[in-house]
Amino acid sequence: MIRAFFICIIYSTLLTTPVLAQQGPVTFTYLQDNMAIHPKPIVIKIYTDWCSYCKMQDMQIKRSPALQQLLSEKYYYVTLNAESRQPIVFNDTTYSFIPYGTQGIHALAVKLMEHHAAYPAWVVLDTSYRVKAFYTGMLKDKSLLAFLHTIE
Repeated sequence: MIRAFFICIIYSTLLTTPVLAQQGPVTFTYLQDNMAIHPKPIVIKIYTDWCSYCKMQDMQIKRSPALQQLLSEKYYYVTLNAESRQPIVFNDTTYSFIPYGTQGIHALAVKLMEHHAAYPAWVVLDTSYRVKAFYTGMLKDKSLLAFLHTIE
């Protein structure tokens, strides 16, 4: 009897809990799995660990509920470290790190930025993985909102 009571409470709690949209960036694996089920445009922020403007851009996103809502509801928001050494599967193609001396760049970053390496870089893709918009440099939260709204 007590067990049935607790099961009823758990089910009622689960059924009344709202389902939240994605919070923060998603992984490329998540993107690959979900684009087939629920296609949405993709926003990719390309950054590096040493880029101070990239870190300031992250703080602006965290402080802007409107920007977080737009990125989670209308887009798949993904971040890409341009110096990541991990292979990434994107649109059924595997991209790897390209070493250059003691440094290097990820092949996916090269493809998306079309050899315009400046950070942060914003790439917006449509549901067919075609580039709809590209911007390099930091954007204030209102400018980033305007940039993303013009693409919708």
